Amino acid sequence: MRIRDLLDKQSVCLNAAPVSKEAAITTLADFMAKSGCLSDVDSYREAVFERERKSSTGLGEGIAIPHAKSDAVLRPGLASMVVPNGVDFDSIDGEPVHLLFMIASPMQASDSHLDVLARLSTLLIDDDFRNSLLAAKTVDEYLDAIDRAESAEDEKDAQEAQEAQAAESAAPAQKKGYDIVAVTACPAGLSHTYMAAEALEHKAKEMGISIKVEADGAAGNRNSLLPEDIASAKAVIVAADRAIDIDRFVGKRMVRTGVVDGVHRPEELIKKALDPNCPVYKLGSMAAESSNLPMKLYRHLMSGLTYILPLAATAGILSAVARLEFVQSSSLGLFLDTIGYSIGTLLFPVLSAFIAFSMAGRMALVAGFTGGVMADMASAGVIGALLNGFVGGGVSFVVARVAQKYLKGHDAMFALLVYPLAGAVLTTLIAQFVTNLPAALLDNLITGFINNANTLTLVIVGMVLAGMMSADMGGPFNKISYATGVLLLADCLPENGPGSMVMAAVMLGGMVPPLAAGLAAKILAPHRFSQKERDLGWQAMLKGFFFITEGVIPYLVAPRMRLACIVGSATAGGLSMLFRCGIAAPHGGIFLMPIAINPGHYVAALVAGAIVGALSFSALRPQTVESGVLPRPKKVAKAAQAAAAPAAEPASDAPAEPGAAGEAAASSAAASAPAAAAASARK
Repeated sequence: MRIRDLLDKQSVCLNAAPVSKEAAITTLADFMAKSGCLSDVDSYREAVFERERKSSTGLGEGIAIPHAKSDAVLRPGLASMVVPNGVDFDSIDGEPVHLLFMIASPMQASDSHLDVLARLSTLLIDDDFRNSLLAAKTVDEYLDAIDRAESAEDEKDAQEAQEAQAAESAAPAQKKGYDIVAVTACPAGLSHTYMAAEALEHKAKEMGISIKVEADGAAGNRNSLLPEDIASAKAVIVAADRAIDIDRFVGKRMVRTGVVDGVHRPEELIKKALDPNCPVYKLGSMAAESSNLPMKLYRHLMSGLTYILPLAATAGILSAVARLEFVQSSSLGLFLDTIGYSIGTLLFPVLSAFIAFSMAGRMALVAGFTGGVMADMASAGVIGALLNGFVGGGVSFVVARVAQKYLKGHDAMFALLVYPLAGAVLTTLIAQFVTNLPAALLDNLITGFINNANTLTLVIVGMVLAGMMSADMGGPFNKISYATGVLLLADCLPENGPGSMVMAAVMLGGMVPPLAAGLAAKILAPHRFSQKERDLGWQAMLKGFFFITEGVIPYLVAPRMRLACIVGSATAGGLSMLFRCGIAAPHGGIFLMPIAINPGHYVAALVAGAIVGALSFSALRPQTVESGVLPRPKKVAKAAQAAAAPAAEPASDAPAEPGAAGEAAASSAAASAPAAAAASARK
């Protein structure tokens, strides 16, 4: 099977101009449906959006590969789109995407079509191949470019196989193992898995280092590592975003990272793995899934948060609507409040269950659910749910290890009966006698602190959390702030509690940066921004209203621009706390304003933060020729003097003209603003 077997001519769109990432995905899904591979285009499209909510498939270098597995996929399919002017796809490098491939995969993936998708992913690493696709004028030219590249890759693979076989036959006694072995794996097991493998292989070949990469994709392991491969290797690279078997690497120097790093930082990973100071993996080490214990715990926590977000949003919104004055006393209000309350009771069990699931897989779900229920019954709050989730995952992991060691051959029966039963009982005992009491005390302490804090303290808390939201755009500070808001909100839902005030400040912190940047570039001071930044103004403001903080990334042209984000966000967060505003859901942006606590003040806090942020953006924007901003007179004079000084130094050894020209430029700069601007531009 070849790429053309999956990519129908009707599913290729050239010269597209989507206005957003969402529009690009919607259009691609429609083109995918033209090939007849989908039974329900809406269901498939929603599956793609769900995948994007976990992490962007914008890989950088102008490429995006949105994909999803879905029951709505009748047979494997591809769709492709070329966007000459680019579209913002939240790529990891912040650059627009010009080339998109969408993958539709059935829930039961076949080996043959995954081979094709792996080939496509590896071809996209090559610059010449991407350029040939972007240069295609017709769909036929586009498909021919794919055929040529695939045929060339087939010939290359055959030649390499022959060379390897000849080398093995010529000197079998001297055959050695690999310098490095590696494993790549992404959650879906599709594009990223194979692109990371290809990038590592190419870079290792350039560096003269032998490597064998196991691509742990949707159809299982490809190029599986053999025990002798691992035994002879000097080091191991694990570039994976999901759990894999790494106990086989005990005693080897190991680098553990995400699959995207395998795509974009292969040389760095290879050098780090071969460094004698690279840590050695030991059995049971928490480095199995991350570089350190806090990072591993953080990953498990974020896994639990991912699953409670839709529950928290639904419960909060329904209960908030039920409390509106014109609904509150009606049967509709009672109905909505009942649904919201019922969904709210699921928050703690689901949070605990999926923390445990992240730690030990499906066998930990029962233990995790039990831990959440125990926290709810003991009024241990969200702190208890967190602790019991980790307890459930740890207990299930230990039970499984013991069973696998002493009950070999009966794993299936124990997975169905013993694992969940033992996990639930042990988690209950630990929760009852160890974790629930301190968790309840800590939870009450946090709640009491927020409820009883004076106004100044609340303002400071709001400023800090909101500022953290815009400090690193998806980095640790952003995620810690957001996690704090979501967890405290979950602690009080479906009622209005202190958590809703914190969540309100956090949400404003994420909304302000793109709003402020767009406002400054489009309305307040457009002359200080480049044409590209001005063109993105309305789009940035729209993203701000939708609580998409990353919309500000194109404006972060210098490190100091982040200060503008923090100042604007902190202003909005502090004012929100000052006015005691509250929000009932962890996402939604402007759509939640009508059901906010003190909605008028909440809007005022947003507007004030956006204005302060916009003024900060205008003041801190670097003065460049591209932005059309001329340096101030003092800087002009310094620039002219700096331009003259180097030219004057070599005057004794060089012709006189450069020195004279420099002096003339300095004199002209002192007397004429246009000449000064020109001298600065030359510098």
